[in-house]
Amino acid sequence: MNVDLHLTDTTDLRADGYVLDGRLFAEVRWGFPDPARLGDGALWGTPEAMRRLAELAVQAAIQAEEEACWQAHQAATAAPTEGRVA
Repeated sequence: MNVDLHLTDTTDLRADGYVLDGRLFAEVRWGFPDPARLGDGALWGTPEAMRRLAELAVQAAIQAEEEACWQAHQAATAAPTEGRVA
């Protein structure tokens, strides 16, 4: 499987759940569906698999925020102290 997805704060996301042949599926869709490109704009799987994906996405978001805070802290503490008196 190869997934390359870039989400922004304005990406329109929609979710659906359905039963197919007696099995449960969860689906997340984004953007505008293009019938010529089947499979684009959707991610689907069992509810359990989609929950695992969501948990990992939350974990990655938290790690990214923590990394950004650490980088900002490092930049602030490494800033030149020119013009400052101790």
